[in-house]
Amino acid sequence: MATTAPPRPFSKPARTPEQLLQKLKDCGLTVADDSQALAYLRGVGAYRLKGYWHHAQDPVTKRFQPGYDFEEIRQRCELDRELRAATIEAIDRLEVAIRTAMANHLSLAHSPHWFLQPGVFKPTMRWGIGHLIRKIEDEVGRAQAKTFIKHYFDNHDEPYLPPSWAISECVSFAMWSRTFSILRDPNDRKTIAKRFGVQQPEVFESWVHALTVLRNLAAHHGQLVNVQLGVAPAGYKKAGITFSHPKSFFAMATVVQYLLVQTGLPQRWKSALRASFAAHPRVPLAELGFNATWETARGW
Repeated sequence: MATTAPPRPFSKPARTPEQLLQKLKDCGLTVADDSQALAYLRGVGAYRLKGYWHHAQDPVTKRFQPGYDFEEIRQRCELDRELRAATIEAIDRLEVAIRTAMANHLSLAHSPHWFLQPGVFKPTMRWGIGHLIRKIEDEVGRAQAKTFIKHYFDNHDEPYLPPSWAISECVSFAMWSRTFSILRDPNDRKTIAKRFGVQQPEVFESWVHALTVLRNLAAHHGQLVNVQLGVAPAGYKKAGITFSHPKSFFAMATVVQYLLVQTGLPQRWKSALRASFAAHPRVPLAELGFNATWETARGW
């Protein structure tokens, strides 16, 4: 039976940016501009930057690949930052569109207070009407000072919560994702999914869940370059959309592009990606799951 080594005290010392830069040079990193490298070590931090260089180091000796230079690290860092910003902008557009479609349909089909009706849902142990109402109560309570919430309570005392279109402005995207997953009536699920050009509600459910995960990753400075994402969107075979690497950024970027087009609203997702890739040519597109013909792939 294999044995594990006992824990040992942490002993790694803190280093100044200058010391860290020298250590990187000693490990074979080429640095053309010390002042630029130090600016990144001070403003981004070596621990975060390591996410952009560790693949180029020998795992034992920590030596860099011959000829590897700081410019490659810088471009990975900047591309990652631009992709996060573009992702947040695109999902912001989708979040509003999806919650609006859900609120409008469910209000018309069941009443403006559909979320208070148990028959609308088929709950699970992880998420049900109790979780939903508590979440809405908490978020509405925090939004009491907002004009549209105050207006409701100044003029109405029943139901005790504002209508769907008001609570839409208070609750999170994750709540809408979870709520879609427990809608009881297949017609509700189909109608909402079809609004976004998806004929299979289970695919739409997968995509919306994946969007919430991607949004949180981007909003909390998670890395997108050269990583496997924590969630895999389902393929949509009816539209010819399949993913050989479903946990790649390309898979999620395809979902974002397809859904954005269905909204009919202004958006610049594809052009933003194109511009970022052109600005950072040292980063292989394969690290994001893209290939040279990505713009002609199904879904784009």
